[in-house]
Amino acid sequence: MSLPYYDDLLNGSMVFNFKLSWLLGLTMSYGLMNYFAGLGCSYLLCFSYITVILMMNLISFSMTYSLINQWLAVDGVSMLMEVLVMLVLIMSLISSSKDFIMSATENMKSGVEAAVSLVSLVCLYFFIMGGWMDFFFFFELSLIPTFWLILKWGYQPERLQAGIFMMMYTVSASLPLLIVLISMWGLMGTDSFLLVKLVGAKIFCQASWMWIVMLLGFLVKLPIYFFHGWLPKAHVEAPLSGSMILAGVLLKLGGYGVLRFIWLAEIFMGKMVLCVMVLGMWGGFLSSVLCMVQSDLKSLIAYSSVGHMGMCLGSIMTMYGMGKLSGVCILFSHGLCSPCLFALASSTYDWSNSRSVVLSKGVLRVFPIFSMFWFFFCVVNMGVPPSLSFFSEVYSVCSLLWLSFAVCFPAGLMCFMAGCYCLYLYAAVNHGCGSNMLKPCKLISERYLYSMLFPSFSLVLGCSCMDFFFI
Repeated sequence: MSLPYYDDLLNGSMVFNFKLSWLLGLTMSYGLMNYFAGLGCSYLLCFSYITVILMMNLISFSMTYSLINQWLAVDGVSMLMEVLVMLVLIMSLISSSKDFIMSATENMKSGVEAAVSLVSLVCLYFFIMGGWMDFFFFFELSLIPTFWLILKWGYQPERLQAGIFMMMYTVSASLPLLIVLISMWGLMGTDSFLLVKLVGAKIFCQASWMWIVMLLGFLVKLPIYFFHGWLPKAHVEAPLSGSMILAGVLLKLGGYGVLRFIWLAEIFMGKMVLCVMVLGMWGGFLSSVLCMVQSDLKSLIAYSSVGHMGMCLGSIMTMYGMGKLSGVCILFSHGLCSPCLFALASSTYDWSNSRSVVLSKGVLRVFPIFSMFWFFFCVVNMGVPPSLSFFSEVYSVCSLLWLSFAVCFPAGLMCFMAGCYCLYLYAAVNHGCGSNMLKPCKLISERYLYSMLFPSFSLVLGCSCMDFFFI
């Protein structure tokens, strides 16, 4: 833990210069992508690689919680989440380049790229806020462009219901959090994470119900089972870019909030912690079981996200260092894998004009290269070596086993069910013959391949540099 000396000022100027260059490069890529889709996608792919290299260099300056200025503060976890936001943004823009071209040439509803960029910009500032009132402001502000994205560019008439579900779930759980944060601000005289941590935060977390209220807003955003009703609806009704941002970035706001407030309030292991952990673990197992009976591709992938976030919450709530490291790695690996699965589901929809698991079959016979990506991301999602998902799940199960075998048992069942539904997903989509009820097209845009190429290398080769991900 360090105070803002000259090295922190240097760090702040580097972050500002990097963000400025990143926005300029992204603006240039919009023009390229609108007129030359392949060239723009290639440019964005190269730029994503440069982004990761620069951000990994910045992480070496932020291994402790450091103040950039009176508003911003960074550490290793926040910088890793910044990298994730940028990568998912680039992936979503590449995958949705067809939508941009159609909106520009056919006078359709334009502006989807602005909504996606606005969500990402809000999340970028959320991860580096140094005060909890600004932290909460950007946490809630992310709902507005997401609701706009679902409501304006959704595919089905039920998109209004999905948006209202998302708003009601998250806002209702965030109101108690706001009350607690305001009371903490009045009690401590400041909302700075670092200052309150230095003074000592135990004076306002003696009652277990208080930090349960604090974490409730993040548990709904994560989400855990019993608070997940808004997630499948939002995924099914959102456009492709909205689903990718929702799965890759917005769910991570809840995980990051849990990490930050456990660190701030110094929450200790107790009966309430065990109750929340058991709820998350068994809820993740139930959501994994529900994946086996889903008929919609996007709904299946959405329920798998609930299972992975349950595993992440369980490992974080063990209060072990290894549990926290594995939880952060699960957040990052899931943030890359799940958007790619949504992109694959969208490519299958472009080919078969259906998202039904029963009707969308035979991808292996028609598009072998897409079948290869289906296989790769399905096995990464279930956690096979040497992917980042494998190491994160192994360390997560180890931390749970150190705590108790009773909480490790649902984690093992969850890993088993993850393998079951991933194999079911791959076999159902790629094998067999297409239905005669469909009129499939003969081509799929190569933009999906551009978006999935770099994340696949990151997920596989990340095991060679795990110091960057186990923070």
